[in-house]
Amino acid sequence: MKTFIVIIFLTGLLYPLHLCAQLEEEGGEFSIDMNLRPRLEYRNGYNYPRQETDDASAFISNRARVGMNFDNGFLSARVAAQDISVWGQKTQNDNDGKRFTLNEAWAQMNHKGYFVRIGRQPLNYDDGRILSVSNWTPSGIWHDALKLGYENDFNTLHLILAYNQSKELTNAGTYYDAVGQPYQNMQTVWYQYHNTTGFTASALFINLGFETGDPNAVPLVSDKVYMQTMGTNIGYKTSIWHIMGTAYYQTGKNVSNQEVNAYMLALRGGYTLNPFFSLYGGTEFHPGQDPNSDKKTYMDLLYRSNHSFMGSMDYFRGNDPYGVFDKYVGLKWKAGKKLGLDLGYHHFTSHQPIIVDDAERKLLGSEIDFTFTYPIRKYIMLEGGYSFMLATDAMPIAKGRPGNPGAWQDWAYVSLTINPTLFKGRF
Repeated sequence: MKTFIVIIFLTGLLYPLHLCAQLEEEGGEFSIDMNLRPRLEYRNGYNYPRQETDDASAFISNRARVGMNFDNGFLSARVAAQDISVWGQKTQNDNDGKRFTLNEAWAQMNHKGYFVRIGRQPLNYDDGRILSVSNWTPSGIWHDALKLGYENDFNTLHLILAYNQSKELTNAGTYYDAVGQPYQNMQTVWYQYHNTTGFTASALFINLGFETGDPNAVPLVSDKVYMQTMGTNIGYKTSIWHIMGTAYYQTGKNVSNQEVNAYMLALRGGYTLNPFFSLYGGTEFHPGQDPNSDKKTYMDLLYRSNHSFMGSMDYFRGNDPYGVFDKYVGLKWKAGKKLGLDLGYHHFTSHQPIIVDDAERKLLGSEIDFTFTYPIRKYIMLEGGYSFMLATDAMPIAKGRPGNPGAWQDWAYVSLTINPTLFKGRF
């Protein structure tokens, strides 16, 4: 397995050099961009139910990014740095820098539909349910990887390879102390077919290698287990309606050395009533732990954009032991030339029964989400929202925090995103 990975890695490096010998570009386009996003959040039952004695929290998080880009048709590259903090968290003469990092640093070579990209890069596929840039979180998600691909008008094929170590080792094996990425190695294949009629179909396969060895053994014991995640997204879209179905299956062994046999299903769609109003709705089913199985039967959705699914209050992430069945509907309203409004309703039930006062329950609660967006300029976006959860007495048990189910649970945010291109030119 190791030899195969090395061969693929070297092939990926040598192939673009062969292309480079055949094609030479002069000059190129250079640009500098900035992303600044302060966000005020009020949390009073966000993520899990609060108890009556819990106090609400409020803070302002901030993300500041600066990126440099180059593109001459054959070679493209991006380097971007970011600083993540909460207002008041850092001293005025901060020397720590733990939350300042390069979130992107990659170069890509292109030739007749083929490309090779190497370095620190975001991975975002389909709707971001499994692999996503996770833009909602201040830090986002990135991977140190080699990506090879081919794209034309109807087909897109990507191969991603990653191999991680926590430091440079000499005569010490390959044990990975997961201080950075949660996996030791990754092999991913993604394919999508799309045509001019609006039909799309994609397939994703991910093989993840996790370290389960003993770091205290002498010599170091490096034992790896592998978990496979595979699935598909199939959809159709016209000018007034769209529909998408999703299915994923997971097997192998996870980072805790548990055998896995899990799946999830989703169906969603939308319909445009007129230029001002549109409807959307869907359902998601994430089974919980089967009490009759010695395998883990609820999925790990890996490196996803969680905030995009199952409600804005982020109560459910797909990896819930009781499972979750989410049914939702919503209305979008374009109020005026710029203001956009969105009102959504989620109804949550569990897959496995929950024992409450010696009775089996499955109803968890309902969530109402309201959001607005207002583009002040094309590079300045103001947005915000308010959500509240009407939880049943089964919800605190499902979330592992038994308490008073009658406590009011709500959450709100206001965010300003500023992302101008500071400089753009050719040379």
